[in-house]
Amino acid sequence: MSSLEEYIEKLGHPDETERIYAAEDIGYLNVADGVPALLARLGKESSRAVCDVIFQALIRIDSDSAIEGSIGLLRSDDPQIRNQAVDVLRQKGKRSIPFLTLAMRDGDKNLRKLVLDILAGGQASNAQDIYAAALEDNDLNVVITAVENLGKLRSAEFRNQIENLLQSNSHPMLVAACMEALVGIGDETSMLAIRRCFPDLSALPDFLLASCLKAIAVVGSATEFSEVAKLLLVRGPHLRPAILSALTAMRLRCQSLDADESFLVEVIAVIEDGDPPLCRYQAVRLLGFWALRDDVDKFLVACLSHPERLVRIGAAESLRMTGRSGFELDLSTRALTETDDEVLEALKC
Repeated sequence: MSSLEEYIEKLGHPDETERIYAAEDIGYLNVADGVPALLARLGKESSRAVCDVIFQALIRIDSDSAIEGSIGLLRSDDPQIRNQAVDVLRQKGKRSIPFLTLAMRDGDKNLRKLVLDILAGGQASNAQDIYAAALEDNDLNVVITAVENLGKLRSAEFRNQIENLLQSNSHPMLVAACMEALVGIGDETSMLAIRRCFPDLSALPDFLLASCLKAIAVVGSATEFSEVAKLLLVRGPHLRPAILSALTAMRLRCQSLDADESFLVEVIAVIEDGDPPLCRYQAVRLLGFWALRDDVDKFLVACLSHPERLVRIGAAESLRMTGRSGFELDLSTRALTETDDEVLEALKC
């Protein structure tokens, strides 16, 4: 008998260790003729250790049959078998793309979804045809998975297709996925598609507003700033951290943004309204961008004595950020009566 024949015979040995050695040896031989025996053994193998070694052997065997066999395993009822087949196909890289393309064309919705799971983390340019088909798939989960993948890959080449999927009457999960993907891609022109779909931020349900705020934070323009600020007083307190984060991100990107009186009133109201401490800290830090205004500076100095320690820390950090003449005196004066160690550290000049 040839060496391969011996190893194939030992795949059925009663002893688990012998089966492990046989699977390893078939993998090291790296011959296509060993693949059918490995696949057949998976169908009746009870040892997880042996199965793991068989999958490692399939990774080592540089043959199209190992790829085709692994795609067949994606139809297994055993989730662990499916997951390990996904790993094999990922390891095969570009060589698996033609076979995955066929699976995307001919497979059921579960197989098509698994094809996209295999592609997660790889370059979208290697699988353009697969993603183009997935974005037009008739199964919602397949489309959402494709959109999520492309967003994580920051695949600008599919930006227009994702923007076209963003429709107000689409499934909410798809809408959220599209906005998250456009955030990942990071093209400012995507804001036009988002606002065309959602012209009135105040009317959005909470979970869609949260996604929209992420998008505005990354690709929004100065024109959205005042609109987002108004949400502070009309939406629930649980959304204020997301609103404040969006406002902060926009101010960092659009440094010429000015603050009108109503905006300052809205932010100050968050600080004085009994919101969670971290939310109030966010509001104080946001005010710090306009700390060179006399009225804001005066308010921040007063916040150095605020009962909430995070407000005091935020005020100290905001005043330090201005670098205005005399801020050190304000901080050192407050330090004389401060007892909290973290606040004292923030006040330290």
